[in-house]
Amino acid sequence: MEAFFLPYGSPEDACEVVETFGDLDMEYASIRKGCVIFDQPHVGTIEARGEDRGTFLNSMLTAKVDDLAPGESRWAFWLNRKGRIDADLRLAQLQDTMLIETDRHLCPATAKALNDFIFTEEASVEDVSDRSHRLAIHGPTAVKLLENIFTSTDSPLSDLHKHRHIHIDIEGTRILVERQDLTGEIGLELVIPTNQTHMVYDKLLLAAQEHPELKARPSGWLAINTARIEAGHPMFNLDFGATNLPIESGIIEERVSFTKGCYLGQEVVARMHARHACNKIVVAIRFENERVTVENPEIHQPTTGSQIFELGKVGETPIGSVTSSTISPMLGAMPICFAMLKSAYIEPGTQLSVSAEGEMITGTVQESLRFWSSAQTSF
Repeated sequence: MEAFFLPYGSPEDACEVVETFGDLDMEYASIRKGCVIFDQPHVGTIEARGEDRGTFLNSMLTAKVDDLAPGESRWAFWLNRKGRIDADLRLAQLQDTMLIETDRHLCPATAKALNDFIFTEEASVEDVSDRSHRLAIHGPTAVKLLENIFTSTDSPLSDLHKHRHIHIDIEGTRILVERQDLTGEIGLELVIPTNQTHMVYDKLLLAAQEHPELKARPSGWLAINTARIEAGHPMFNLDFGATNLPIESGIIEERVSFTKGCYLGQEVVARMHARHACNKIVVAIRFENERVTVENPEIHQPTTGSQIFELGKVGETPIGSVTSSTISPMLGAMPICFAMLKSAYIEPGTQLSVSAEGEMITGTVQESLRFWSSAQTSF
């Protein structure tokens, strides 16, 4: 099976992520009807240790994390003093440590910056990305595939609901499994000792071959990306980034607590939230008239960076730009996208003109970021 790769990150430190294994349609279909195995060399891990790790991180990050119990996970932003987003983090509380997922390229700087704020706390923060590797399994049969390769678990997989994680054992290797439904289907993320990654990956592939009823196969990023846009999950470094404030991300409610104590950048976040002040924000836009039909076999898809204009004012000052887009199979091959849009135009139902493959097409702002949802994301 031939893999096609794409670079992720800046040219000087890019890593290669599989784009597709050559059959994008089948990879996407497996996400919706079976499951896919996705390697994630672009995702890194930071480890926080010490008795005060929870209270220390609570004073640094936007979410309340000092009340996390072992087995629980939570998302948070790490901000700079100006309130801009330096990293998007997912924290998993273990018995004696906390594992933090973020962009692999941000791990060294994030770990160092957090360590620099430690004074009297009994805590330490370390980038352990070289020792830990991450694989993901997405799709309705993900649990059944994983059940075919582990030898023991500290909790039934049926307990692995949203914002939870457990440990399993594969060939004597202890592996963390986190629930993360990025594609709108059941999503399991495995944190594996790096030197055991090939063993686990090969066992998953073998289980997929031995159990064709699970419709499991390896997948690249393109299929995952289509599914995550449909499911309404904007991502750091794609749809928002280091120049943005939390309120502009479109997911502030999932990352920020407005009742906890102080944290770095809080004054800016609290002030803008109290004033409902937001110059721009990530929104979801759909293009009903570009859906593939017998009468309309040719459609136009906007791409990252495509300019957006007020309806009827093409050529004037753009009011936003597309951040990521796809053709949605679940919506009948309709183009959809996330876009960073000026707040004056984010009212649901607002129609806009968007540049797409040399044409101007009309899009409509959605009420929510989610384009489609599955009825099968619980066990």
